[in-house]
Amino acid sequence: MLVATVIAAFALPAAAQISEGDLHWNARAEGHVGGRAKAAQIDAAIAAYQKAVSQDPNNLEARWKLLRAMRFKGAYVAQTVDEKKNVYGAAKTAGESAFAVINRLLAAKGVKSNAAEKQTADAARAIPGAGEVFFWDSVNWGEWALAYGKMAAVRQGAADRIRREATIAMLTNPKMDGGGPQRVLGRLHDMTPHVPFLTGWASSDEAVRFLRESYKLDPTNKITRVFLADALVSNSSKNAPEAIRILQDVINSPNDPAYEVESAKAQEDAKAMLH
Repeated sequence: MLVATVIAAFALPAAAQISEGDLHWNARAEGHVGGRAKAAQIDAAIAAYQKAVSQDPNNLEARWKLLRAMRFKGAYVAQTVDEKKNVYGAAKTAGESAFAVINRLLAAKGVKSNAAEKQTADAARAIPGAGEVFFWDSVNWGEWALAYGKMAAVRQGAADRIRREATIAMLTNPKMDGGGPQRVLGRLHDMTPHVPFLTGWASSDEAVRFLRESYKLDPTNKITRVFLADALVSNSSKNAPEAIRILQDVINSPNDPAYEVESAKAQEDAKAMLH
């Protein structure tokens, strides 16, 4: 009983910090102008999640929510390439720290850190928050790759890492973040340079396939729709009419209030692609 009381006493502060982080996360659109968000709320969310991690390093919910918040800051608050590099550099470090925990938990189940994707996903499914860490780390690595340049990312092995992590996330829970892992995989195939012996797997057909899968899981996600339109045009000029219809729908349909900034940025991207 005493042990349980002590554990509860230590667990409460981390849980309280996560709750505080969630409040700020839910207010992240406060004061936004289109697809550009203010820093105050997301910075407060990041600080709260960081406190939760420091109080309970094994708390994977705090860790994946920290990675998600960092991605939002890099994508919608940071304005220069250098600012984005700083945010995603910090996100990479936070991801490495999270995987140190996950790898210990996987090792306890007899799964090595370099195990096959399906074996890793099967084990990760029993570890609350592990799949989300794989997913959001893959997102941040993708953003990091865009900030530093596609070829630099290929040389550092970023593309293979993103592919592995997003695949594990998809096998853990394909419906995560409205088909998020498939969205990452589709965008990865579309944006990755085809380099023999390094990224020979990159495929325009696979880009379209994965993004259509993501779209089926969440037809309202405007980021997915913009990525799909982009991949369709890259795949074949014959797909232009469908891509135009998709982009026009992104611009003209109402935004989800829970994703106001993200949707507004997708609308801005859609308008830019049509001009």
